[in-house]
Amino acid sequence: MPEIAHTDVAIIGAGPAGLMAALALSRLGIVVKIIDRRLPGEIAGQADGIQPRMIEIWDSFGIGDRLRRKGIHVHKTARRNGTGITKSAETLNITVSSTKYPYEVLAPIDVIEGILMDALREHHVFVEQPMVPIDLMIHETSDDNHNDYPVEFTLAKLSEDYIRSRNVSQADRSNLADDADAVESIQVLRAKYLIGCDGAHSWVRKKVGISVGGDQTELTWGVIDFTPVTNLPSCRAKNIIQSPTFGAMGYLPRPNDTARMYILHETPVSSGSGDVLDQQLSVKVADRTPQAIETSFLPFKMEATNVTWSSIYKVAQRVAESFSHKNRVFIAGDACHTHSPKGGQGANASMTDACNLAWKLAYVIRGWAAPAGGLLSSYEDERRPFSKALIEFDKEIFKLFNPRGVAPEEYQELWRLNNMFTSGIGLRYSSSLVVPKFHELAPGLAIGERFPRGNVIRQCDWNPVDLQDLMPYDGNFRLLLFPGDINQPVTAHCLQQSVTALMGDRVGRQCGTSTFKLEIIAVLNASKETDMHSLLPELPIPPKNVYVDDGLRDVGTTGKLYLEFGIKAGGGVAALVRPDGHICMLVPLNPVDVLAVKSYLASL
Repeated sequence: MPEIAHTDVAIIGAGPAGLMAALALSRLGIVVKIIDRRLPGEIAGQADGIQPRMIEIWDSFGIGDRLRRKGIHVHKTARRNGTGITKSAETLNITVSSTKYPYEVLAPIDVIEGILMDALREHHVFVEQPMVPIDLMIHETSDDNHNDYPVEFTLAKLSEDYIRSRNVSQADRSNLADDADAVESIQVLRAKYLIGCDGAHSWVRKKVGISVGGDQTELTWGVIDFTPVTNLPSCRAKNIIQSPTFGAMGYLPRPNDTARMYILHETPVSSGSGDVLDQQLSVKVADRTPQAIETSFLPFKMEATNVTWSSIYKVAQRVAESFSHKNRVFIAGDACHTHSPKGGQGANASMTDACNLAWKLAYVIRGWAAPAGGLLSSYEDERRPFSKALIEFDKEIFKLFNPRGVAPEEYQELWRLNNMFTSGIGLRYSSSLVVPKFHELAPGLAIGERFPRGNVIRQCDWNPVDLQDLMPYDGNFRLLLFPGDINQPVTAHCLQQSVTALMGDRVGRQCGTSTFKLEIIAVLNASKETDMHSLLPELPIPPKNVYVDDGLRDVGTTGKLYLEFGIKAGGGVAALVRPDGHICMLVPLNPVDVLAVKSYLASL
C-alpha cells in the first residue's frame, strides 16, 4: 500500500506562483507540501522582469534586498527606428513616482526561484522533485469543517537517473507514471486545499474540468539569451526597435553583461495543439535570429555571442473560466492566464495571485474565517478581472508591437498611459472584501489599492520609517489611525475614546489558543518633540506603534503626509489594511464609526 501523508495545502508546480504561495502560507503557520516535475536545478519558464509593486511585496517577505542585489535595475527605455536606427526617444522605464522603487528589476528565472527557495528553506520547506501527480479525488465534506482533508491525490516519485539517461522532456514526464523503471515510489497525499501552479497546460485545471477562454495569436516570437558585443550607447537600458527588415524587437539587459532579445517574426504559424512550434520551424527561426540582431542594430555593432538559450513560440491570450473548484482546488499563475511577455507581467501576475490567495486560505485553515463565507471566493472575484484586463492590455501591445511597422512613439505612449497598471502600483480590487465608502475622507488613500508609501517618524526614538515597512506579510490586518493634531484637546480625546472602543474586547475570531490580531498604528499630525504622555496618558497603543507626520518642519508646520493623503484638518480617519497590503475600508475616526472595523473582521 502507498504511504499516506497529510498536509494543510498541497501545491503542484514550483515556478514563481507555486514558490510564492508556499512561502506566504509557511509564514502564516500553514503546513505545505510542494511538488514539481522538474529535476533539481532545472528551470521551466523564462520570466525575468520584476515590477515595482512586486519589489514592494518581496520587501514584505524580507527578501527584496536579495533581489535588488542580484538583478539589473532598469530605469531607462530607449525607443529606436529601424535599420540605420536613429534615437527616437529615451524615457523613464517606470514613470510612477509613488513607489520607492521606480525601476524594473531584471534577473534570470533561476535567480528569482533561487531566492524564493532559499526563503522557503528557512521555514524548513523543500520542493519535492521530480514528482508528478497521477490521480485526483475530492471527497465530500462539511462546508464549515476546516479540519477535513477532502483533497486526495496520488503522486509518482520519478527516478532522476532515468530522466537524465533518456533525456525525458518536462512535458513528457507525466507519461512515466506507468513505467515501473521510471517510478521510484507511489504516494498518496491528502490535503485540506490544493493549488495548481502547474503552468499553461495545467494538469490540475484539466483534472477538475476548468475550461479556458481566449485566442491564440498568429504572430511568432523568437527569444534569445546571449552576451552582446556592442557599442550601442543604451546597451544597459531597455530598447524597443522597429526594424523594417525583421519587425519589432525588444532588447533587455541582464546581469553579468548579458542580454535578451525578443523578435517578432512574420513566419507563418501552422495550426497545432501547443504553444511551442515544431522543431523544424524553431531551428529555422533560431538560425535567422543572430542575423536579425546584427542587421537591425546597424550602424551600431551588436554581435550575439555565447548564446545560452533560444526558443520560438506563439502566444495564447487566454483566461480560465474559473479560478477554483468547490473552493477546495485553486489555480494560480499561468494555469489561470497566459499572455505575451511584452508587458513584463508573467511572474508578477503569478506571484500576486499567490499573495492574494494565501492569506485567505490561512484564515480559513486557522479558523479565523468561515470556509463557507466569501473570503475564499473573493480570490476569483479579485484576480480574474485583473487577468481579463491584462489580456486586453496584451492585445493593445500586439497592435503596436508588430512586424508591419509602427513608430516607437506610439508604443511609448501606450506604456505611459498604462504605467500604473504595468508597474502594479495601480492595482485596485473590487469584491465583498472592499467597502467603497468614505473615500472623501482621504482621497489619497484609494480603497482597494495597496497602501501607499509614506515617510513618518517613530515618536519614541525619532527613527524615520516608511509606512509600507510596517506591513510585513504576517497575516495581520492593520488599522492606521490619522486623528489630526493631538495638541487639540478634542482630537486627543476622540483618539483616546476610539482606541478604547476598539480594544474593549478582543478583535478577531477565537479558535483554541490562536487569535489573529488587529495591529493598531497611530500617525499623528504633530512634531516629534510632542509630549505624548501628557496629551494621551492612557492610550492603549504600544509606543513603537505611535508615529508623527513631522514632514513640513522646514516651513514651520507639520502634516506633509496628511496633505498628500488628502486628510482634512479636524477630520480624523481610520484606514483598515488587509494582510496583503490593500486598503479595504475607510471610516471616520470616532468611537462610534470605528466599530465598523470590528464588524468587518467578525464577518469574515
